[in-house]
Amino acid sequence: MKILLVQPPHWSPDGHANFDAVEELLGSSSGDVVLLPELAGSSLPRADYLARVRALAEGSGMTVVGGSHYDGPVNRGAVFDGRGKLLLEYDKVHPYGLELRSGVRPGRPSAGFELDGRRLHVLLCADLWYSGSLAGHDRLDAVLVPAFSVTRWDGPAPARELWQHMSVARAYEFMTYVAVSDWHHETTYLGHPCAGVTGFANPCPQTHAGFFTGPPDAPVSLHELDFDRLDAFRHDRGERGFR
Repeated sequence: MKILLVQPPHWSPDGHANFDAVEELLGSSSGDVVLLPELAGSSLPRADYLARVRALAEGSGMTVVGGSHYDGPVNRGAVFDGRGKLLLEYDKVHPYGLELRSGVRPGRPSAGFELDGRRLHVLLCADLWYSGSLAGHDRLDAVLVPAFSVTRWDGPAPARELWQHMSVARAYEFMTYVAVSDWHHETTYLGHPCAGVTGFANPCPQTHAGFFTGPPDAPVSLHELDFDRLDAFRHDRGERGFR
């Protein structure tokens, strides 16, 4: 399974402009899953947001994890497959900082979705920081994280390092791939800078340097999920008593 991580150079409060930019960035790119960053839909009405994610999926022929938008007081997203079928709706369970101060409320945990016989789960940004978000979801094959990583540091490096460690920890603990799509680090949200933490965590790399890849130089990066290797890794850990 091939996943495309989209890291647009700019965020707009106009959700339609963000989706227009994503469509242009993807161009003729091919893969199985497209992961958009958090708030790609900004504050679009729910019907408009769903229509844009569905159109992107149908137009690309790929399953699209549509980042999110503000559906009233809840930060919410959706997944559509390449035929335009709604596979999942998901909420942000742990809004924080700016969101809490602006009245965003916690949503409900989602059950994830299946694609080609594999189990995928979506966590919106800060939800990845709570290991309980994955408790009870056994044998997940991938965790997909739309993010908007506003930071209080002077530059993006500290937040990137934290996200890298957190992504690898989740990948290794839960024996799953973790993919994060974020906005470029020159983006701001309500005056707060983004860290650009897009990347891919692999619990079973070929070398020690492969536990985390990113952030990418290009706005669209491709990563392959080797499920045969993941299954072998799980089997080996089970044989050694890691349950």
